[in-house]
Amino acid sequence: MTTTPPPDPTEPTNADSANAPRRTAPFAKLSRLRCGALSTAASSQTPPSARTTDNAQTRTAAAALTFTEATAIHTISRYCVAGTIDATTCEAFGAHLDDIVTARRPFLLDLTAVPFVSVGGLTLIEALAHTTAQREIRWALAAEYSLHRFLTLLNMDTHVPSFDNADTALTHITNMNESKH
Repeated sequence: MTTTPPPDPTEPTNADSANAPRRTAPFAKLSRLRCGALSTAASSQTPPSARTTDNAQTRTAAAALTFTEATAIHTISRYCVAGTIDATTCEAFGAHLDDIVTARRPFLLDLTAVPFVSVGGLTLIEALAHTTAQREIRWALAAEYSLHRFLTLLNMDTHVPSFDNADTALTHITNMNESKH
């Protein structure tokens, strides 16, 4: 007697496939990030009411991940992410990283309010590191110890400038800026 595994919930059934749009894998954004193209589909999902008129912008993905942008100091932007980066939010996280890279400004990616980052999220962070290096964009990552540990174990810490708090990360970006002038 053989048993069949249950169907994958991410795949539409035959009855649903004619009426349902195809879902893209979270890594579809990864390929766009490496090419540097802005994900217009993901950006258009943000309603105008989700953006504020002052210097901060907030976007919520699947009510599980919140993105906030503000000016940290001078021309350095600070992007704060709160929530869990997992299979349900990885696509939105990738789209947000696309937006950051497109801006071509120095930035701090603050993940100190993120308790968990999936392998897909780590892959997106690694792609971000490669893209920013190619485009010579100064940046730093602020995150909890557990994320630093994963970056070290996966040997990603050599090209991801990561720090345990936002102040240290901002100091790093500022020092990079001063050394270029």
